Amino acid sequence: MATDATSTPMHGHSQPFSAAYGVAEPNSADPVAQTTPPPMPLDLVELELALDLNDVAANGFGAAVREAAKRVGGEFLFDLPASGLLDDAQRIAVVCLSRDDGGRFGLVLLSADGDQARTVEPDSTTADLVQFAKAFVAVLEKL
Repeated sequence: MATDATSTPMHGHSQPFSAAYGVAEPNSADPVAQTTPPPMPLDLVELELALDLNDVAANGFGAAVREAAKRVGGEFLFDLPASGLLDDAQRIAVVCLSRDDGGRFGLVLLSADGDQARTVEPDSTTADLVQFAKAFVAVLEKL
């Protein structure tokens, strides 16, 4: 006896991936879900993977970020002391990941101890730095 294939699932009841594999769905009432940062964009992950702490120790922070940016097709713009911007970092570098649509920028932070380099997305605390980076790129494009 044939049944209508459109009304009866072939392999049982279907459910979302998260429910099927025990992954918790974000819940606005759950404070942990509210504090979980969104996943890092792929271009920042690539930049972080290109960073080599040995290069930071041997060549300095700026040179290591410059080389990592080159490896992922980005442009190292500048680095400066992070004091006053971020408490948990000693230096901050700005990398232009794309010039499309006004530019896409990533930040590389050197930890206060100088033993870690990590990438982060710009946020409200670094908005002025990103505005400066956009102006910097605009000047470079005119040269």
